[in-house]
Amino acid sequence: MIGGWSAARLGRFFPNQPLEGQFTPVVSLEATAWNLSQAASGLLVHPRVVVTVAHAVLFHAGAQLYSAAQVKVELGNMRAWADAVVIPSRFLQSSGFLASTDLAVLRMPWEVSAALEPLLVTREKRQEHGTWLWGWSPSPPRAQSCFPITVSSAEDGTLRYPITNLPAFSGGPLLCGLEEHQPQEVIGLHRAFHSDTQQGEAIPLSSEDVVEAMRALGFEV
Repeated sequence: MIGGWSAARLGRFFPNQPLEGQFTPVVSLEATAWNLSQAASGLLVHPRVVVTVAHAVLFHAGAQLYSAAQVKVELGNMRAWADAVVIPSRFLQSSGFLASTDLAVLRMPWEVSAALEPLLVTREKRQEHGTWLWGWSPSPPRAQSCFPITVSSAEDGTLRYPITNLPAFSGGPLLCGLEEHQPQEVIGLHRAFHSDTQQGEAIPLSSEDVVEAMRALGFEV
C-alpha cells in the first residue's frame, strides 16, 4: 500500500483493469500540492462542501497513468471519507500538477451528499426511484438541472450507465443512484485545472468527457 491506496481498493474504480501485478506507483503527491491544483474548482461544485486530500498517489494501470486520492468530505459538522481518481487525458506536468484537460472522479457516501443544501438531487426527485444526473449550467446565470437516466445491471453485477447526448455541465455532472441494488453513493466528475492560470473559471464537461471517464472506470457506456 502506497499513499493509502492498494491494488484492491483501486480495483473498485477499475474493475476491468488488470491491476494485480501491474500496480506500479509512480510518485506520491503531497496533499498541499494536490490541494493547490484543485482549490479553484473543488471536487464538487457546491458552496458548502470542503474536500481535503489525505493521501494521493500516481500509478500505472496498463498503459495509462492515473492519480488516486483518499479525501475527507466535510459539510458543517458532518465528515466522511471518500475516494477520488483523476484520469489524465493529456500529460502530467513536471511540477506535479495535473494538466488542465484532466477528468476527476469522486465517489462520495450518500450520507454526506444527501444532506447537502442546495440539494444535489431535488426533494421531489429524491422521493422517486431511479438514477438521476445533476449539474450546473456552464454559463451564467447558473441553473441546476436534473434528469433521469436508465441504469441496468448486467449478469455479472456490473452497473451500466447508457450515457448519450448529455448537455455540458460546469464542474459536474453527478450520478446519483437511488435504486436499492445500486451503491449508496454519488459519483461526481469534474475538470481539474491549475489555480494559477484558470482560477475561478467554469470548465464544462461534454457527453464525450463523461463517456471517457465512465469507460475508464470500467462501466459499459
